[in-house]
Amino acid sequence: MADENGTPEAVPGNVLEGEHLLLGGSMEPDAQGRPEAAWYGDGAGEPAAFREGCALADVGSLVATCISGDAADAFVSAVFTCYVPAPGRLAGALSLMGDGRVVAPVILAGLAPTEFCVWCPAELAAGLGEWMRGIAAVESGGVAPYSSVEFSHGAPLSTTLMLAGPEAAVVLGDYLSEGASLPGPGTLANVRLDAIDTVVMRPEVGSFSPYLVVVPDASARVLWRSLLSFQSVAPVGTSAVWGRVAEEAPGLVDFLDDPIGRRLPADLGLQGLLRPGDDFIGARALDGAGGRTEG
Repeated sequence: MADENGTPEAVPGNVLEGEHLLLGGSMEPDAQGRPEAAWYGDGAGEPAAFREGCALADVGSLVATCISGDAADAFVSAVFTCYVPAPGRLAGALSLMGDGRVVAPVILAGLAPTEFCVWCPAELAAGLGEWMRGIAAVESGGVAPYSSVEFSHGAPLSTTLMLAGPEAAVVLGDYLSEGASLPGPGTLANVRLDAIDTVVMRPEVGSFSPYLVVVPDASARVLWRSLLSFQSVAPVGTSAVWGRVAEEAPGLVDFLDDPIGRRLPADLGLQGLLRPGDDFIGARALDGAGGRTEG
């Protein structure tokens, strides 16, 4: 996000970079310059980890912003392309400009009827924050429909770990206290993994429903090393992760590699991110450009 003076924060580094290098990770910058482990060794066996055991990946930093106020549900409905999530539910979405260009891809969660949290890649958060504040300040004919909307930081900068595969729930379950549980597909929960407070999300991309564990940077290295102590856990690079996502949504990965200022092609298979109708910002532009089909 931007700081109190409106100055965008610098693109963050990777707190796990040293860990990746110890494992033979090949570090490459993502589209916004953050170093990421693209693969380990030659990466040849990494795709198999999604089918056997548990794949573990560092999938970047997310910035959380809370949105609240009497008009928060209407604001969220206007700014994001998904259905407004009920409390405890989450959805993948895009935020679009009026001409259909993409501001940012996000994960949006419902916390209460008029409280939401949006997670955005850290390197895109300043732009999204400026865009949301601009929309919240809109006034027409003396009416400011979103004047009650307030924003707050949801959490400090955190690292997001992805666990996926048939053993992922077993591995994470080993950290839970008696009576605690992991979120189901399409939901999220505050989960304490031993002594570490995390947010665990379970987004859905077709049949792929990984666990995303948002962990404070200060605890990321401890949890990373602990997870790797399980025999069933194998580290995988982002190339394998996006390869798995691409199996469910062909074309999506290439688009998300550098989405800012681009319009959506018509063949990305993003219908799960785009609700029907023209009541969100950018919807009419999408329809006019063929970037959405009904169904």
